[in-house]
Amino acid sequence: MVIGAGISGGTIARELSRYALRVAVLERASDIPYGASRANSSMIHGGFDDKPGTQKARFCPRGNKLYKTLHEELDFKYHNCGSYVCAIGPEEEKHLTMLLSYGKTNGVPGLEIVNGEILRGREPHASREITAALWSPTASIVNNFEASLAFIDNARTNGVDLFMETEVTGLLFDGIYGLDGIGRLDGIDKSKESKNGERARIRGVSTQRGDFTARVVVNAAGVNSDLISRMAGDDSFTIQPTRGEYFIFDKSVGDMVKSFFFSCPSDKGKGVTVARTADDNLLVGPSAVAQEDRENRDTTRLGLEEIFQGAVRLVPGIPRNMAITNFAGVRANSDKEDFYIKALDRPRGFINVAGIKSPGFTSAPAIALHVVDMMKESLGDLVKFEPNPKFVPERRHIPRFSELTMEEREHLAKTDPKWGQIVCRCESVTEAQVVEAIRRGARTVAGVKTWVRPGTGRCQGGFCAPRVVEILARELGVAPIEITRHGGDSYMLTGKTKERMPSERMPSERMPSRRQS
Repeated sequence: MVIGAGISGGTIARELSRYALRVAVLERASDIPYGASRANSSMIHGGFDDKPGTQKARFCPRGNKLYKTLHEELDFKYHNCGSYVCAIGPEEEKHLTMLLSYGKTNGVPGLEIVNGEILRGREPHASREITAALWSPTASIVNNFEASLAFIDNARTNGVDLFMETEVTGLLFDGIYGLDGIGRLDGIDKSKESKNGERARIRGVSTQRGDFTARVVVNAAGVNSDLISRMAGDDSFTIQPTRGEYFIFDKSVGDMVKSFFFSCPSDKGKGVTVARTADDNLLVGPSAVAQEDRENRDTTRLGLEEIFQGAVRLVPGIPRNMAITNFAGVRANSDKEDFYIKALDRPRGFINVAGIKSPGFTSAPAIALHVVDMMKESLGDLVKFEPNPKFVPERRHIPRFSELTMEEREHLAKTDPKWGQIVCRCESVTEAQVVEAIRRGARTVAGVKTWVRPGTGRCQGGFCAPRVVEILARELGVAPIEITRHGGDSYMLTGKTKERMPSERMPSERMPSRRQS
C-alpha cells in the first residue's frame, strides 16, 4: 500500500510493479499530480549543491542518470539543457567554489566555473552584472505533469490499483500494544504497549471509503506525511509547508534562455530561477514562504514582485507584460535537513518516505529503488519479491498533435475524425486527445489539462474550457453542471443560461399575467 500518488509514490509503485505483488496507491486528490509534484520548477538537478554524505547527495545524482533512460521508456518530455548557478561579485563567487567541491565529491560530471563573458557568449540575455557561473551540463528539465503521470500510468498497466479521492484517516494494526486482533487507532497510545515485547505490525489503513488491508504501508503523503507518521507513532519530524510562487511567460519569450539559471542559494533555498520549460514557455520562480496552512496556494502581489525582481537580476530583459499566468505550490519541507526515509521497527511494515524537498523530484526514481531494496532486506518475511512475468517497462504518452507533421496529422484524422477537431487553439489540442485523456483517468478540467495541455496557452482556457466541459460530460455520462475544475465543489457551471432563482427574477416575471390567470 502506497499513500500518495505524487512523484515519490508513483515511482515507488512502478518499482513494486516489477514484482508479483498486489499493490494499491491511495490518493486523496482528484487529479495527478496534485501537491508539490504539480507545482515546482520541473528541474532535474545535476546534484552538486547537496552536502556530501547526505541522502540528498546520494540520491540526486543517481536520479539524474535514471531520468535519461526513464523518459525514453515512459515517454515524457525531457530536455538536457544544463544549468548555471550565477554569482554577482566576489562573495557569491566563493559559494560557486564550494558547490564545485560538493559536486565533485558527489560524482557529478562535467562541472566547471566560467566567467561572465563566457556565460554571455552562450546566453546573450544574461545580466552583465553576473561575474561567474557554475556550469552543470547534466542538468535537465522535464514536463513534471507528464513525468508524474507516466510512472502511475505504467504502474497501472502492470497491475497496480489506483484509488483517487481516497483520504487516509487512520491506520490499522495487528496485535498492537496489548490489544488482541486488529486495533484501529488514529495514533498510538504508548501506555498500552505490550509488556511481553510483542512487535506490533501494520495491518492496513482506514479511509473515508472504508478499510484497506496491507502487510506493508509506504507513507509518501508529501505535505501531510508527518500527520500519517504520527498515526504510526513516529513524531520525529514535522513538515513545514513552504509556499513558492511562479510566473509563466508566453512561448514567444521562451528562448530568452537556453539553460536553467539559478541564483546563488541562501538559507531560504535555491533562490529564484529562470528557465525555458519543456514546452518552450519561460518559467520564473519560486519564492519561499513558510506557512501553517498545508493547502494555501494563493499568489500575492508582493510574492510575485519578489520573484520578478529576482529574475531580472539574472536576465534583465524579461518583459513583464508577457506573463500569461502565475501559480503557487506548497513544498513538503521538514525540520530535518535531509530526506527522512526509514522503515520503522514498530509497527513493522510501516515505511516513511517523507520530507522529500528539493531535489526530491530528481531523486525520486533513485529513492524508489532504495525503498524496494529496503523492503527486500528488512521485510522479506512479510512480502515475497518474485518477478512479475507480465511486467511491461514501456508506455506511450497520448500523441502530441502540435508536434506532429502534417502527414501524421492527416493520417490520424483519417483514422478518427476527432483528430481533426481542434479544442484548444493555443496549444493545438484535439478532441481525440481530450477523449483519450479521459479514457486514461482524467475526470476534471484540470485533469485533462495535465494530460494534454488545453488551457495552458496564452488564453488560459478562455476558448477551450467550455468545450472540455462538454466533452467530459459526454464521455463520463453526466450533466455538464456536474463537471468540476479540480474535484470537490469546484464546479465549472452554476446553471443554465437565463435560468435564475425565483428570488432573482424581476417582479413582472414573478407575477402571472392576466391572460395566464
